[in-house]
Amino acid sequence: MFDAESSPAWRALTLGQQMMLRRLDREGSLPSPGPWEMRTVRSLLARGLVRPRRPGDETAGLWFLSAKGSRILPRDTDASGQVRIPFSPSP
Repeated sequence: MFDAESSPAWRALTLGQQMMLRRLDREGSLPSPGPWEMRTVRSLLARGLVRPRRPGDETAGLWFLSAKGSRILPRDTDASGQVRIPFSPSP
C-alpha cells in the first residue's frame, strides 16, 4: 500500500487545494466554480493538477482532474481490497 499522505507533493498543497482535488475525484468535473473557489482552481492549474475542458469537447463541466492530480491523491485499500480515498488526513 502506498501512503500518498506523506508524499511531498500532497503535503505541499493547502487544505483547500486538497479538498478541491478530492472533490474533483469524487464528483467528476467541476461545472462552474464559485468566485471564492477560482483562486484554488487557478493554483491547481498552475501546478498541473487540474485541466480545463478541451476545445470541442462536449463533456459537461469546465475543470477536470489531470492525470498528475489523480496520481498524487492519497488512496488506501480497505480490508475488502477496495480502493478508498480518505477525506481527512491521518494523524
